[in-house]
Amino acid sequence: MIPYGEDNGTVPAFEQLLKSFDLGDLVDEIASANPPAYLRRCFAEGLSSPQLSEARARELVGCAIVLDAVVNEREYPGVEPELIADWRVHYGKSFVSLEPLAVQALQRAVEQDAALAAADTGDEIKELQRRLGAALPKEP
Repeated sequence: MIPYGEDNGTVPAFEQLLKSFDLGDLVDEIASANPPAYLRRCFAEGLSSPQLSEARARELVGCAIVLDAVVNEREYPGVEPELIADWRVHYGKSFVSLEPLAVQALQRAVEQDAALAAADTGDEIKELQRRLGAALPKEP
């Protein structure tokens, strides 16, 4: 039994974000490529595109959720824990280096997609940004 308030790595939150797309399909797409390169490209394109479509903004969120699953050892519905554990072992350092890029890309997605900035999803994205940015050095 897990004591009240202790984090066991499962994620009951992000209900609004997770119901907006099929995370399993995105994970399959990432797995069929080089996972760190796929995520780096996703975040970099999200930051460099003049305008983000709703689909692109949601893909950025999905990629950030996958990154959170690997880096912060969290479990999400639709994501195979064995696959994430394998990525953690083989690509852990590469994934950790993507956190700053992911936080910036999430911010841009929120700025450009009103649905993501809405109360429910906006709070969930802020939490995701907090998790991914927790290990980042603080600016003086």
